[in-house]
Amino acid sequence: MRQKIFEMQCEICKALGHPVRLAIVDRLDEREIAAADLLEELKISKANLSKHMTLLVHAGIVEHRREGRNIFYRLTDPEIHRACTIMRSILYRRLKQGVKLASAITPEGTHRGLP
Repeated sequence: MRQKIFEMQCEICKALGHPVRLAIVDRLDEREIAAADLLEELKISKANLSKHMTLLVHAGIVEHRREGRNIFYRLTDPEIHRACTIMRSILYRRLKQGVKLASAITPEGTHRGLP
């Protein structure tokens, strides 16, 4: 059973493994958005949005509803956005640490404060 859970987790991570899809999840934070608005915000083609949304829907990350000719998308669970926010926080701290390490090295390649 645990292995199956890991496999399902991998499917979600794969679906999130593209900058456009992460941007979609970020924009869907706690709100529903029309496909037309996503197209305008993301500056991508309708075909491109459709491809990404199909992957997100298939992975169970996003759901949609139709109202007339309009399609509206929302996250299936707000924790999805929270998980992405946590990952960005980890990356921010890692980048910040890298800046500290880089600033400790002089242009000559020696470490400041070391003989």
